[in-house]
Amino acid sequence: MSERDIIKILQSDIALPQAVQDRADEVFEQIRSKSAGKRRRKAHFSKKKLLMLAVAAVLALGSITVYAACRNWSKSLTEGMGATAEQQAQLEQEGAVVFPMQEQAQEDTVIMPQSQTCNGVTVTAVQSITDNYAAHLVFKVEGYELPEDTQPDFENLIVTVDGNRDYNWSGSFYDGLVTGADGMSEYADGSPINYEEFCPRYVRDDGSMEYWLTLVHDEKGYFLGKDVHVEFENLGIVEKAEYLSDNEVQGKWSFDWNLQGTDSMYEYTLEESLGDTGAVVMRAEISPITIHVEYQFPYQTRTAQAIDENGNPVTLHKRVIPPPFVGVRLKDGTVYTHLRGGGMEGYLQGTSSGVYEVINVNERIITPEQVEYLLFLKNVDEYLTEEYEEYYEVPVNR
Repeated sequence: MSERDIIKILQSDIALPQAVQDRADEVFEQIRSKSAGKRRRKAHFSKKKLLMLAVAAVLALGSITVYAACRNWSKSLTEGMGATAEQQAQLEQEGAVVFPMQEQAQEDTVIMPQSQTCNGVTVTAVQSITDNYAAHLVFKVEGYELPEDTQPDFENLIVTVDGNRDYNWSGSFYDGLVTGADGMSEYADGSPINYEEFCPRYVRDDGSMEYWLTLVHDEKGYFLGKDVHVEFENLGIVEKAEYLSDNEVQGKWSFDWNLQGTDSMYEYTLEESLGDTGAVVMRAEISPITIHVEYQFPYQTRTAQAIDENGNPVTLHKRVIPPPFVGVRLKDGTVYTHLRGGGMEGYLQGTSSGVYEVINVNERIITPEQVEYLLFLKNVDEYLTEEYEEYYEVPVNR
């Protein structure tokens, strides 16, 4: 471990593993024993100095490795997006993650997470992850009694980035479900779904819930370093996409912080044709939370015959799309063919450009350097047939 790594540890709020703490205690005891009976000026050490001595001594003895524990990540990102401890640590190291805190009033004030309580319901800003094209924001909700077999939601939600709203967004409460390898939903903890008695798991064991908000923009770096404002109003339930006032808790909960993030991505210049479709993959950018792909694919339409509501034949002009991006194959052979978790796509620079773009918000956290192939769906028109799982594979090499 380098001196810079040690400094990073000392600058962080960390929880030392018990083994490290025990070893540090032994080192301090050795220091005290060797100092006993010797006349010397009494030294006063700060806690930070003592920790530095402990870390240095433990490293010198070479008996154990020190790990800085990750802060408390949300369940919707660790479970819902399958973020491993290594991926969490990497994202924190790169500066992609922010844990929103209240402003420190004075030097000795304990800095706490942003949290607001209204009519017995407490909403806390847990964290955000931001890269070049997207931002995930997660909030914890406590104190709300969700009726059985219902879906929670806020009646109104206002989100602005530097005062603007010119981006796509989606938000919902985390329901404990993830997409399995076969494209079907399953519980994040691995337990099977009983579809006859199926019920999403919005409420955690401690009675809390998590609200998950995702922002997307096609301008590279749009969210980085910008101030976000989020305001929730009234908490209740929805049924068939309609908000109901039943079991409603009235109130407003608002939060502000800066979307510090990272522009770190693996970028590839390519020229890979997708069969005889006429689509050529030209560029790709891969981060843990998004994948941006550019095709060369001139805008085109085709005609199709149909019958209108009066039984008369009509001719439809249907836009032709290139083979959709659907997932990745990793170097270890792992395949994720259901990686689409939202985003935007189309001729984002205008149809005359002939450039079709996909900004894919990954449904799970990935490790970019482990991606070996990008996968594109064949047989678009037969999407729901048995030919569905056939893909064009585009190799990417760093």
